[in-house]
Amino acid sequence: MEEYPLTIQDVADEAGVSTATVSRVLNNHAVRAESRRKVEQAVKKLNFVPNALAQGLMQKKTKTIGTLITSMTNSYYMEITDVIEKRLWEKESMLFLCSTDGDRCQEAEYLESLVSRQVEGIIMIDPTIENYDNGQYQAVSEKVPLVLVHSFPEISGINSVIIDQERGMVKVMDYLWNQGHRRISFLRGHHGYSFDIKENSWRAYLESRGSSPLDEDMIVIQGGNTDTAIQDAMDACRKILSGSSRPTAIFACNDLMAIGAMTAARSLNMSIPEDLSIIGHDNTNLTISTYPALTSVDMKLGSLGNAAVDLFDHAASSRDTEPRKVLIEPDLVIRGSSGPCPFNAN
Repeated sequence: MEEYPLTIQDVADEAGVSTATVSRVLNNHAVRAESRRKVEQAVKKLNFVPNALAQGLMQKKTKTIGTLITSMTNSYYMEITDVIEKRLWEKESMLFLCSTDGDRCQEAEYLESLVSRQVEGIIMIDPTIENYDNGQYQAVSEKVPLVLVHSFPEISGINSVIIDQERGMVKVMDYLWNQGHRRISFLRGHHGYSFDIKENSWRAYLESRGSSPLDEDMIVIQGGNTDTAIQDAMDACRKILSGSSRPTAIFACNDLMAIGAMTAARSLNMSIPEDLSIIGHDNTNLTISTYPALTSVDMKLGSLGNAAVDLFDHAASSRDTEPRKVLIEPDLVIRGSSGPCPFNAN
């Protein structure tokens, strides 16, 4: 015998009240105490579960927030998302999580889909510069509240949490330079504005001190933001560390690639940091899982997630429609993976 899902009509029949009364009880509106008691008893007896989507559409509130990230296998994104999800849960809202792989076309399709599903707003972590330049984010922000968590130097008209990655890179390079390092290799992913801004800072710093980087010291890791980042970085670093002339320090644009570099060095019987200093970026939970513990740029992931939700609340409020910006400056957390340049370094 085919079973059909229960409806509020079934609850109304069981309670002996109208469907309007059932709806008012389910939506926590005022009704007589006796009517509420009957409806609650009927709901419990029938084990009735309200259709949350239908309720949301009736209230014009779906209680769903879209969140776009670049990768689900990079702990950087997942640690920020974890903070966002917990904050939304406190507000009785659900999170739609979408991974774009840094592809602007896929990102654009997700944005269209989320808007069509009537989400109450969208939070984007590490959005593409292309879709900002072509006006897509501005168009979306005119339909639903939108918050960007990004590294773009200039942005207007959209609520934003801005990460000063240039300042973070200066802290990295100052530290390594003062430790005596002059040949510093740079690991980055294939595509992404945050990779570009770090590379530009790395180049500019070395050139400003009359030490132009070598071509072989700029290493592109194709899967830099994915679950293959560690293996890909390990393979690439083994090549540069196996030569007769090698860097005394490696900076990686995320902790995954930094761990790959550490693994490569150990496979070649190199000591860290006595033979090679390694610094990562993001300061994810992975940094304390290595030996020695990984020096990393602290992106203050908890602060990023909380600031994104706070700005979303602002964007969703009709009291103040002026977009806001929050600037977060990274810190360098020095651990055991970095130290002075080896005495035999050039």
